[in-house]
Amino acid sequence: MSMLEVKDIHKTFDGNQEILKGIDLSVDKGEVVAILGPSGGGKTTLLRCINFLERADSGTLTFDGRTYDLKKITRNEISGIRRKTAFVFQNYNLFLNKTALQNVTEGLIIARKMDKEEANRIGRQALDKVGLSDRYDYYPNQLSGGQQQRVAIARALATDPEIIYFDEPTSALDPELTGEVLSVMRQLAQEGMTMLVVTHEIGFAKNVASRVCLVEGGVIVEQGRAAEFFDNPKEQRTRAFIEAISSKE
Repeated sequence: MSMLEVKDIHKTFDGNQEILKGIDLSVDKGEVVAILGPSGGGKTTLLRCINFLERADSGTLTFDGRTYDLKKITRNEISGIRRKTAFVFQNYNLFLNKTALQNVTEGLIIARKMDKEEANRIGRQALDKVGLSDRYDYYPNQLSGGQQQRVAIARALATDPEIIYFDEPTSALDPELTGEVLSVMRQLAQEGMTMLVVTHEIGFAKNVASRVCLVEGGVIVEQGRAAEFFDNPKEQRTRAFIEAISSKE
């Protein structure tokens, strides 16, 4: 049984621009699902609807065996789901006036009412895991983009989520900093962390993802096991997309 499953998600902006046109997607425990696709195709909107940063117009979400109507879901139900999930943003979303450790512990102390000492212990552990044991007391402006994104991943890990959503986690980074973030994500995948990743990093999708989806025009054009998706795509549009992005690498 899937840990996460969404069915028939629709989302329209400005009354007439339909961005999601009935998407079905599932993620099993321990799976890494990569979502690829051209800009404006609906990838990020899908991820934001799954985490309720946007409200879907219709569809259902099943999480941990319970199904919710996305149009009628309550704030309390959203809060309950979010306690078991984490989101890593494209642009880090760190507090600039707080240290790396404080950024990781803020949610634990404020939202989860955790004892500060315990929160600090968990925060240090999470920062150690992403290779930042020497940066606890650094502020975001003292860190590279790659280090800031690793702080954001540590913040996600500190909540002990069942699944982590990543929205283009390397797109704001210079190429030389991208590798350090992907390396952390690869390590998490090897340890069995369930992840749903919107990305343009083809190497990551090919070598780390269990399953890959191509989203374009508000629909899933094709999805399949990573090796099959890249080596033997069924749809002409998938072949064209892979060729186009491969030529840029």
